[in-house]
Amino acid sequence: MSRISLIKIIHVARRKLGLDDETYRTMIGSIVPGKSSCRDMNIQELEKVLKALEGKGFSRTSARSDKRRTSRPSDISAKIRVIWRFMHIDGFVIDGSDVALDRWVQRITSQKNGGEGVASVAWLRGDMVIAVLESLKQWHLRVMRETMTERGIMMPVSPVNGRELRDYDSVRSAFIAARARGKQ
Repeated sequence: MSRISLIKIIHVARRKLGLDDETYRTMIGSIVPGKSSCRDMNIQELEKVLKALEGKGFSRTSARSDKRRTSRPSDISAKIRVIWRFMHIDGFVIDGSDVALDRWVQRITSQKNGGEGVASVAWLRGDMVIAVLESLKQWHLRVMRETMTERGIMMPVSPVNGRELRDYDSVRSAFIAARARGKQ
């Protein structure tokens, strides 16, 4: 483990154990005599401090990705999850779970990210999250339109000019309406 990682974990432990600054520095000085800051320590000394904090009740959890997944998602990642579940309900994907979605996200992002995919929808940021949302919407739009065409269901049209509507929300609404009428 790197020096920076150890320092970060020690600071997390300090917060979780509720140690004030004076208590924390006194503890460090008793573990590594002559030092009162992690900044002045080498890796071995940092590991001693971490061991002492673990002895006081701190435990490192390996469920970090679960915490990220269940933490408040961005609006866009929430939309991605909703569309994924719609696709499952509509029968276009077999597995509607977050794990299956994460596998798909990793595959899609590896194509757009030079071979290295993002392992979870919760970790998507910036342009990548928007690209994944648009990719999923286009896939869902395509399979809904194909299904509607195969079953002879009319595509939605604009009441203003009578042209076929091709946007995601219009096609999705028409698809749901057709299903409600028993045509799906």
